[in-house]
Amino acid sequence: RSGEYTTIPVLEELAEEDLSFQVAEAPSVQVNRVATIRELDQELNKHSALMMLDNKIDLKCLTRFLNAESDIKEEDKPWYWERLFTEVASELNSEWESFMSRTQLTVKL
Repeated sequence: RSGEYTTIPVLEELAEEDLSFQVAEAPSVQVNRVATIRELDQELNKHSALMMLDNKIDLKCLTRFLNAESDIKEEDKPWYWERLFTEVASELNSEWESFMSRTQLTVKL
């Protein structure tokens, strides 16, 4: 293996090839606005044409049962994991105990 030399790159050459100093250009994306529930409700009430899908499927029976935004809007409340876990565990235990007591009564009869 005589005659083979390992070359050590020169620092200036590395700096020329180093891409960490280059900034990538961000892609341009067109963002389409999404309609709010209120806007969709207003459009639904204005246009009876929205009650048909492809002029074949009648959506009146479905739109009759849609809830208004005011009916489904809730106040944002923080969730605390410990409290939520305790409440769910307690409810599950109560249901389990109730189920077990009913099954034991059924078995004894």
